[in-house]
Amino acid sequence: MTLAEQRSTRSEVAVREAGYLALVQSLGYTDALRFIVQLSPGQGDYLEWQEQIFGDASVDEIYEQARKHWEDRKK
Repeated sequence: MTLAEQRSTRSEVAVREAGYLALVQSLGYTDALRFIVQLSPGQGDYLEWQEQIFGDASVDEIYEQARKHWEDRKK
């Protein structure tokens, strides 16, 4: 039987559920979710977003801001 001759007997929902189950069984929950997220195209322009958030800050400056943020959250 060729691919063109095959007929689908499952609904779209059933195919999706079987696919998710196969991913989870093969990869585990965490890696299955990571895989699914990689398929998503995302939104916006990452480089524009990065410029808006970080500007010309160095890695050390970004690290220091993050460290201070987490210390302030502990208070």
